[in-house]
Amino acid sequence: MSVFFSVYLLGTLLVNDNEKAFVSVYFYELIFLALLPVGYSFSIVSKWKLNDWGNHPLSIILSRYNSVDWTLIAQNISTEYQCLQKLTLAYGTTNRTIVTENWIISIKPYMVYVSKKSESSFLVYSSDIHNSTPDGTPGSIQFINIQVIPIRFQIKWFIVRIRSEDFKTLEEHIGHPIQIAENVKLQRSRTERFIEVFRDQVSQNPVYNGYSSAELEDDVCAGCLVNPPDVKLTKCCEDSNDIVNCTPCQCRPMWCVDCMAKWYESRQPQNDTTIWLSSKCTCPLCRQLFCILDVCPLQNSDLVQTN
Repeated sequence: MSVFFSVYLLGTLLVNDNEKAFVSVYFYELIFLALLPVGYSFSIVSKWKLNDWGNHPLSIILSRYNSVDWTLIAQNISTEYQCLQKLTLAYGTTNRTIVTENWIISIKPYMVYVSKKSESSFLVYSSDIHNSTPDGTPGSIQFINIQVIPIRFQIKWFIVRIRSEDFKTLEEHIGHPIQIAENVKLQRSRTERFIEVFRDQVSQNPVYNGYSSAELEDDVCAGCLVNPPDVKLTKCCEDSNDIVNCTPCQCRPMWCVDCMAKWYESRQPQNDTTIWLSSKCTCPLCRQLFCILDVCPLQNSDLVQTN
């Protein structure tokens, strides 16, 4: 900025007759003002560089975790940052929130904040909703502001801003619950809302009785590896001459209804949610075509009990 200002002064002397007299009288004062930010920046950087960059604001934060050698903490964070398992959440083009195995890092335009996950508390203290999404798809998007409060002495708290749909993912990577202020109501993500509608429709479909509970006793969902399989793809819809018809699926029950809903959603056009329930999808294994009417709950599953 100072360089541009200096060029402007010289250009004014050569071109602009109206301001030439003013610039000629106060030329050295204006040059001083133009170079003042450069000198100030140079002095700040020189101060930071002392003690092998030990006076840098980020180095001071890291030294709270190791007063003898802060570079050991920096090396540990750098190693974890290079792991593929880290979580990266973006807000805008310049703000990033990174969660590694042991650290949470907030990257902002003029500062980097670091805190150890196990030594921090987290509080969602405010939220705001916008009617347009960044990718242009219909609907609204909610952002939440999370205060990260380190319990270690002299480490300043900072703010993390993320989409509300990323809240659960962030909470999982942090490893313990995040407190939510009473005045904040988190908006459910589009996926969560679709899963609820999907479950409701599946609970109304015909029950599949081809497998007993004993045959699936030790099985777990191939998607989440947690829930037991509770749905089976079997053709129940009627054929039509106007569209491509669904085809029978011979795969054994391997999916829970939530994972099947997520798979179904991922195969739909993301820019038009109004056609999802009337669209079709392919089986995750055999690729046979099915619609939501072909997703049948297994007998003795919770889906049948809520029917």
